[in-house]
Amino acid sequence: MKRRNQLLIFLSCLNILVLLSQPFTALANNMAAAVMGVPGLRSYNQGLNGLGLTGKGQVVAVADAGLDGGSMDTLHPDLKDRVVGVKDFSGDGWADPNGHGTHIAGSIVGTGLKSQGLVKGMAPEAGLYFQATYNDKDKNLHIPSVYDLLLDAYNAPGKPRIHVNSWGANFSDGIYDWAAYSLDKFVWEHPDMLVLKSAGNGYKTAKPFVSSPGAAKNALTVGATEGNRLVDSTTGNPGQVTGFSSRGTFDGRIKPEVVAPGTWILSTRKSNPDLAGDGYIGLYNQYYGYMSGTSMSTALTAGAVTLLRQYLVQKGLSPSAALLKAALIFGASPLPGVSSLDQGFGRVNVESSLLALDKGGARYGDNPGIKTGDKVTYTYVSNGQPFKAVLAYTDYPKTPGTGKDLVNDLDLKVIGPNGQEVYWGNGYIDGDRLNNTEEITIDEPKQGQTYTIEVSGYKVEHGPQPFALVYGALPYEGTISSATGDEVKFTDGKTVKITDNTGIRVVNDDTVVKNAQLKDIPAGAEGYLVFGPEGQPVHLDALYTTLSSKIQSKENNNQLVIWDGTRWALADGARIVVGHNEIKWSELPIESEVTLTLNPVSGEIWGINVQSMPDNSAFYPLPLTADEVKQAIQNSRSSGKVVLSAPAAREEDKPVTLAFSTDMAAAIAENGRPVELRLPGFTLAVPAAEFSRIGQSEQGAQLQIRVSWQSVGDQPLPAVDPLMYLRPVGQIVEVRSAIVWPDGSQLIISQSKNPVRVTVTSPLGATAGINLKRLGIYRLNELTGQWELLGNDYNPDTGKAEVVVNRLGKFAILEASRTFADISGHWARTDIEIMAARGIVRGMTPQLFAPDDTVTRGQFTAMLVRTLGLTGDARGVKFTDLPADYWCAADVAVAVKAGLVSGYGNGLFGPNDPITREQMAAMLVRALNYGTIKPLPESTLKPGQFADQENISNWARTSVATIVQAGLMKGREQDMFAPQGLTTRAEAAAVMVRLLDYRGNHR
Repeated sequence: MKRRNQLLIFLSCLNILVLLSQPFTALANNMAAAVMGVPGLRSYNQGLNGLGLTGKGQVVAVADAGLDGGSMDTLHPDLKDRVVGVKDFSGDGWADPNGHGTHIAGSIVGTGLKSQGLVKGMAPEAGLYFQATYNDKDKNLHIPSVYDLLLDAYNAPGKPRIHVNSWGANFSDGIYDWAAYSLDKFVWEHPDMLVLKSAGNGYKTAKPFVSSPGAAKNALTVGATEGNRLVDSTTGNPGQVTGFSSRGTFDGRIKPEVVAPGTWILSTRKSNPDLAGDGYIGLYNQYYGYMSGTSMSTALTAGAVTLLRQYLVQKGLSPSAALLKAALIFGASPLPGVSSLDQGFGRVNVESSLLALDKGGARYGDNPGIKTGDKVTYTYVSNGQPFKAVLAYTDYPKTPGTGKDLVNDLDLKVIGPNGQEVYWGNGYIDGDRLNNTEEITIDEPKQGQTYTIEVSGYKVEHGPQPFALVYGALPYEGTISSATGDEVKFTDGKTVKITDNTGIRVVNDDTVVKNAQLKDIPAGAEGYLVFGPEGQPVHLDALYTTLSSKIQSKENNNQLVIWDGTRWALADGARIVVGHNEIKWSELPIESEVTLTLNPVSGEIWGINVQSMPDNSAFYPLPLTADEVKQAIQNSRSSGKVVLSAPAAREEDKPVTLAFSTDMAAAIAENGRPVELRLPGFTLAVPAAEFSRIGQSEQGAQLQIRVSWQSVGDQPLPAVDPLMYLRPVGQIVEVRSAIVWPDGSQLIISQSKNPVRVTVTSPLGATAGINLKRLGIYRLNELTGQWELLGNDYNPDTGKAEVVVNRLGKFAILEASRTFADISGHWARTDIEIMAARGIVRGMTPQLFAPDDTVTRGQFTAMLVRTLGLTGDARGVKFTDLPADYWCAADVAVAVKAGLVSGYGNGLFGPNDPITREQMAAMLVRALNYGTIKPLPESTLKPGQFADQENISNWARTSVATIVQAGLMKGREQDMFAPQGLTTRAEAAAVMVRLLDYRGNHR
């Protein structure tokens, strides 16, 4: 059982494949900052001080696992000049075990030095005080009381007044515990320290509430939205709270208070990578990597609020934590259609906060305090724009387990003109009795009418109770569709006349356009309008982002995949231009170098400016005649498939194109039988439905399937595992498909809607001197430049390997070689190397296999599933001791579905229990019978076959006899089978090789 004081870092659990390793071009990839309006702050008054709000003069304290390599001499270049001090609480140095702390630090204060300023923190001139807490020996965080942790930071160099905590306790779920009490006590006694806490990543688990001490009243708890990088189906919608983001408290308080982007966040990568232990979900290059989680959203929020604090300090204030919280929430953008229980008060938008405070006349400040029955009133004359008021205060700490969590209870109320309308904080009639942050928004206040804001002391047990209040008109925010003449039009239909007295500021990323006019605002910019007392527009900010890259593919008629692998959607009305000429989407060539104009919030493309066209390589055309297709369709009635063959090109290795007219494709689709395209060394089996992708709207176009061959000799090819050696066997085959119009424009189809079967043939002579058991079919991941194993189903009798895929590209049969430092001279070395080459076994570290360590039930199940080539996900997991995000959960789910394994019968699987030899025998028999028409004949043990066979459990006797008869397992020394004996990792690898041999010989 874990001790009550054990703490865990909450890292992302999205299990997304490593994606990127491209070098920087002119790629402005700091998109999370744009979603929160940070570029508007970093360029604030840029003409006056040259830099804007960058965190200068502020110091942020971060408590996390560790920082880079734990040495100032080798610190990441983006962080080296930002660190003002480090405190090691871990007891074994302050190195970062998994990249988490380094990533967090870069999101807050990273300078962007190694990316030419393109990937930098929210506050790149702020200082960083780091508290390292992870002890590698006991694999645990060493955190003193939260109070002591905060006190250390409070007195640190530079006097940090913002503290970031992207860790959480695993024993308290949404409950006001002693850690929450400790945090609240500190902030009550030090009200100028804002403490941020990540909500946690456990929403879709048995513990959905925020992690401790996120339930603290005086913490600013932060949840995660999706970012605007459309990497996969779980990303790309910044208006949606992520599925993993924890939310809520046990007593129903509003937690998190705000949300911010938390998926695929690009930030600093530690300098000494650990492939096995690092938590990156994608690597951009050696300096930057991607992570996801509420930890990331908390770091981004911390950097953003640092800029707000800098602004208030420049105004001569020493802002309280409550004032910072109120100012941040005032500008937060509520997400349409999302419950307040999920998003709190909305997504962070510091541009809206700053404009309201600086240009919009919003009033703000700290009040020294009120007692029970006291009342403070303020008045506001409406300019007709939406009105908002936010009350925040630092509450007295409550003893856990006694009474309500809220101790001092203040109420926020707004009274409309003539007392006819009354609005209560957070929508609670007669007062909110749960939260110490309250908000009121009036969407349509009456212009010129007076509203009264009232803060009252309902019950103040420990007073007087100080509070912060921010109130006033909200800036109008929307996407600008056009800005011409003296009019600005928004996509929601709103049109505003701009006068000579309206200030205009246009910001491209962090750069202000000098002497900006309306004509400088591109379509798709995010506009922020501030209105004066009479409802007239007094200031307009227009923020947009540009991104320069190369087009990798076009998908779904409105999506681009660029060179770094991210996917971006076109907005309705997006323009594509080459020079001064506008072209159609279908005319946009793949591999063009482009500059994209994006809306910084939605991430939609509003403009594509083609900088250069690609060089087109010539393909040898092989148009298929209508008679050939007609005859193949007729023959399919007996064969069940439409077989189309193409001879090799006239010149050796010359690429070929199979071209189908609209009518041919329609006839194949209507026939409904699959199509098998046979070319030298390559066969592609395509479902008929794929041919329906070219329809009458593409009349005159062709569906082209392009195939090319490449000989690379014996040169090694890069693998995902840097210690893997890959050698090609035969040629590399590349297959692409596209719809091509008569004018030469084309639409590349890189993703098939239906699975296609690829068969690659290697000449049998090419395998001479090659270990056939190490052969597999691979595809090049063009995003990483690495070859990825798709399957080990190579048939030495035919020289063929086949796999079912949804994405086309480059395929090859490759021989893999992989070894480990600790298996030299080991009896199972050959078997271990075969299984490692096939991706079935992996090292305990990149260099060590640990051959004599005991195999667990989870490890053996994973080996079995990989050996059989089975795939699936963790949705079928039914065991209480096997969370869906556990490393072997998907393998266990697949094995259970296939009938290979079962649990203990009490709801437990025991993934970390050692597997006995008789358990292994039972699983192996099921594996031998899996997918076969003729089951393996059962055997019985001969009398005296093993000296200890009486010790074999009754349920396992037949399995042991059968598996010994098949030659997969053998006895141990002195004629013993050792049924309850444990299996080593080396023995398991050897057994898997025998399983492969048996299945290969009994096809």
